[in-house]
This record gives sequence, structure tokens and C-alpha cells, in this order.
Amino acid sequence: QIMDAGCITGDRVNGIVDGISGSWYIKFDTFTPAADRGLPVTRVISRMTLQQILARAVGDDAIMNDCHVVDFTDDGNKVTAILEDGRKFEGDLLVGADGIWSKVRKSLFGETDASYSEYTCYTGIADFVPPDIDTVGYRVFLGHKQYFVSSDVGGGKMQWYAFHKEPAGGTDPENGKKKRLLEIFSGWCDNVIDLLNATEEEAILRRDIYDRPPTINWGKGRVTLLGDSVHAMQPNLGQGGCMAIEDGYQLAVELEKAWEESVKSRTPVDVISSLRSYEKERKLRVAIIHGLARMAAIMATTYRPYLGVGLGPLSFLTKLRIPHPGRVGGRFFIKVGMPLMLSWILGGNSSSKLEGRPLSCRLSDKASNQLGRWFQDDDALEQAMGGEWYLFPMSSGDDSALQPIRLIRDEQRTLSIGSKPDPSNSDSSLSFPLPQVSEIHATITCK
Repeated sequence: QIMDAGCITGDRVNGIVDGISGSWYIKFDTFTPAADRGLPVTRVISRMTLQQILARAVGDDAIMNDCHVVDFTDDGNKVTAILEDGRKFEGDLLVGADGIWSKVRKSLFGETDASYSEYTCYTGIADFVPPDIDTVGYRVFLGHKQYFVSSDVGGGKMQWYAFHKEPAGGTDPENGKKKRLLEIFSGWCDNVIDLLNATEEEAILRRDIYDRPPTINWGKGRVTLLGDSVHAMQPNLGQGGCMAIEDGYQLAVELEKAWEESVKSRTPVDVISSLRSYEKERKLRVAIIHGLARMAAIMATTYRPYLGVGLGPLSFLTKLRIPHPGRVGGRFFIKVGMPLMLSWILGGNSSSKLEGRPLSCRLSDKASNQLGRWFQDDDALEQAMGGEWYLFPMSSGDDSALQPIRLIRDEQRTLSIGSKPDPSNSDSSLSFPLPQVSEIHATITCK
């Protein structure tokens, strides 16, 4: 069900663009790493949809809402979870998956402060289908001290995240989020503005971004931690939820091993050892990806397209359009390092435990045969989008009545523009009897 509900983005171009111009900075190949391992191509699924599918699979009798765990006790033979309302529940183990402000972690290791990223994040989902939906899966739009992320999530919807550097604890007036975002991202490319305009005010949420560095110890006795409760990370790589899912998989593997061993030896399940094995298997991978997420945040938030951006009195230098050295160096670093990083991250929690697993690639995962060309050729990628193309005349004075010109996207036909109709191409010519337009003023050809 999850595979069917997910929207494949790995079969398209994904990457980073300049927020103002919309031009590509770097493109990511997320298809090849999955295909090389026989894994499903990257999919995106709404968290609400994922939660609903998992909840139905578990069953209503296994889920209890409005239960706030505030503490626990572990006597070595069993662990007891204590709820805010005084109720208690006993079990063989306790997994604290209660998020970045985890009460279980606090009970285990005491109070610790989360780290504020200095960025607040607005997020929303819009009923919107961009013209390049068939060629682009997700984009990160970079700007100085702000950036924007958009992704196709299927079903005619786009999800987006808008990051802006500011102190924590900020609020917006009622129905003021959308207005503020349009002000913050004023002057950015149409991809960003159109998506914001298409989003309803009530669909926009705001939260400050915090993270927690992974701790050396994840648990004690019959208690362990999972997901954000132990390694909350910034969302720049989109790996926070993914790491929690991998945690859950590894925990299940270790518990299954312990159960199989208990059956063979006819001894009780060694819960404590299985929890420590789970923690050991996950620590290194999670720590590396946590560090990469922080590094991605630094790269995104220090982006400057041109010399002069963010330099106050020297901001006039931006008019010269001199590429910022950091942008050039960062692009080289990403181009060299990103394929290796993506291959390792997207390869998943792969190990000998996956040996013998049938390949999961499906015909529906097949990418366009033009994907390789789109990675190399920005023009080819732009031409492949499904939108219509228009020429917008500059209007002034008597020219104000001029309408946008719908361009012909046919390599075999040429659009002629002049002061008189072109008799040899009457079906594909536009005439403007104006003094500034010559008889044969221009021809436009789609290539």
C-alpha cells in the first residue's frame, strides 16, 4: 500500500537551483543508486498518508491516543511506562519514539537542550501541478539567508518548505503567513511564487527548526530510543523520518534474532542484548547523516549567487553579476561529492541482512530515456516541460493593448513576426502594424 501511495521522484531530475533566476545550480541523480542495488526508486509520501496506512495495518486495538508518557521504571525483568494521568502499562521493553522533546530520553539521561538552527520553517501542501511535473521531482531554491524546497507528492499536489533566518519563537498575525511569505520571497522565480499563491492560508504551518546531536548512549536496560528522540536532525536532506523507519527496521531485525535464538536454546528472549545490538548497528550511519544534514544546512544558508550579496555598502557589486567564489567552489564540491553521498544514503540500511532479498525494481520505476540528457542539458530539460510557451511584449503608450503571443512548439514550423502578414507562412505569422516593427521583424523556431 505504501509503495502504491508513494509518488516516484527518482525517475526525474532533482536538484538545486538559484531562487531568483530559477537556473540550475546542480542536478542530482537519485535513480542510479537505487537501480544499482535493485532497490525501489525514491518515492515521496505524505506523512499523514503513511501514518494512516501503518495505523490500519497495526489495528485500532494496538493504538491508544491521548496517552502522554512522562516516566518509566525498569526493575530488570519488566519495564513500566507511567502516563500523565497516572495509568501504568507493563511490558518486556520500552521504545521511546516520542520525538525531539522526548520524555523517555529525559528520564534516561536527564534534561538536555536542543540546538536551534537559527531558521524557522513554513510548510504547506497545494493543489498545484507545475508545467515541468513530468521532468522535475523536487527542487531546492537557494537564496541568501533563506531557501525554499518543493516536491511532487502525487495526486496533483505539491508540498513545499520555506526557510527563513530569524530568532526562535516568532509568530504571525491571524491569516498572515501567506502574505509574509510572499513578501519574504518577493522577486523570486515563478516556480516559488506560483506555488505560494496556489496554497490556501489554512494549509500553511510554521515551526522553528531544532536538532539534537546523536548521543553516545541510546538506552539502558530494557529501554531504548528511536528516531527524533535520540537523533533529531535538520530536514535539509529529507532523512529525519527515513532514519526513524530504518531504526524501526533494525530494531525488528535484532528482536527477531533474539527470539529465534531463544527458540533454539529454549531460554528466555535476551531483550537487553538485542536492544544494545540495535543501538550499535545504527549509531554510525545516523551520526554521519546527521552531520551531512547540518553541513547541507550550512551550504544552503550561506549561499550567495554574486559578489556583493549580503555585504551592505558593497551590495552595488551584485549589478556586475560576478559569480561568488563560494558558489563556484561549492558547486565543484557538490558535483564531486554528491554522487557518492547519494549512493550511500539512498542505498538504505543495506547489509548482509538483505542478502537473498528479491529485487524490487519494477517496470513502473523506469525513468525516461531522456533522463541522462536532461542531467547534461538545461535547455533540453526546459523544452521537455509540458507547459505552453508565451512571448510577453513590452508595452508602453499605444502598445498597451498587445496580448501575450502563444509560441508554436513545432520544430517543423517557424513563427514569423512583422508589420505585415507573411504570405508564405500565413498560418504561423503575426503582424503588428507599428512604426517600430519592420516588415520582417523576427522569426522564432522551436529547437
